[in-house]
Amino acid sequence: MKKAAMLLALVLALMPGALALAQDEGAIVQSSCNIVQSGEYVLAYCFAQVHNNSDQTICLDEGTLRLMSGEQALAESRVSRLWPSFLAPGADGYLFDIVSVEAGGDGGSIPAVTGLDFDVGYMTVNPAYAGQALEVQASIEINDVTGRMSVVCGITNPTDETAFGASTAFGLYTDAGQMVYAGGMRLQDIGIPADGTVMVRFDVEDELTQQWRSYDALPTQAHASAMFSTNED
Repeated sequence: MKKAAMLLALVLALMPGALALAQDEGAIVQSSCNIVQSGEYVLAYCFAQVHNNSDQTICLDEGTLRLMSGEQALAESRVSRLWPSFLAPGADGYLFDIVSVEAGGDGGSIPAVTGLDFDVGYMTVNPAYAGQALEVQASIEINDVTGRMSVVCGITNPTDETAFGASTAFGLYTDAGQMVYAGGMRLQDIGIPADGTVMVRFDVEDELTQQWRSYDALPTQAHASAMFSTNED
């Protein structure tokens, strides 16, 4: 296999206690890392599913992500944000970031990545910020000609007011329940009328789709959620 085209994927189950999280706040259920070589660097697409197991609304306070090779940290990056931004009690959200690592000196070999180490903190907020839930129907579509994968979300507003600035997030899972990808979007300046539906499409990177296909591990399930907030403070 050519190094320039090599693509590795890791679905990593993090051991309890490996994360600096309060037990009554958010907990990372599982994480995944897809690694693509790009010239002299490798790009690590890192994802994590977060579950709010507390009775409070939470949001991301601060956090870091370390790409590990055994006990050595190959790279460290700030966790950019949580999707959606606020999680109501019992709700799930996603972290997704891209970490760049310089390849080794033997012509561009990929470091031996063995795990992800999240150090994430959350804070509780006024429940009003959790917003109102919207209904989402998510499906995975694969183009018969190009093989390109997309995730299509139909977001319906069941409330009696227009939902402006809705946020939606999704995770892709294999038949075995392993999360391999996550994404999200805020519908900035777009309003979903009462009982109305908006369709949103996310294109998945071709390199990742090709890798999943080569390992016969294409995701088959899409779990999605969406919300909007009437609190503009």
